[in-house]
Amino acid sequence: QDLGDGTPEGVKGKHISEAARQGDAVAIDSFRELARWAGAGLADLASLFDPGAFIVGGGVSDEGDLVLDPIRKSYRRWLVGSRWRPHAEVLAAQLGGKAGMVGVADLARQG
Repeated sequence: QDLGDGTPEGVKGKHISEAARQGDAVAIDSFRELARWAGAGLADLASLFDPGAFIVGGGVSDEGDLVLDPIRKSYRRWLVGSRWRPHAEVLAAQLGGKAGMVGVADLARQG
């Protein structure tokens, strides 16, 4: 099945998500790579700040466990001293991909 408009520019995040759900190997590999880097980044932040949770927003959070589970796995893999320190939860923002827009609207309302 063709997703997007047939050009690289026409491929959006939602198309990659749909392809991954359909079992497309390239899309699945893209999610693995995203998860690897995101998990490593969260592990670096955890090493500095020891947070109780990371809240993931934006379009990534709209994909739920399709992307969050691999991020959690990568985070645990890259967390320095993971056997001895608490692990932060990695959660999806309740507003998902709309979180940024709601925040901007609230700032505009306050300003």
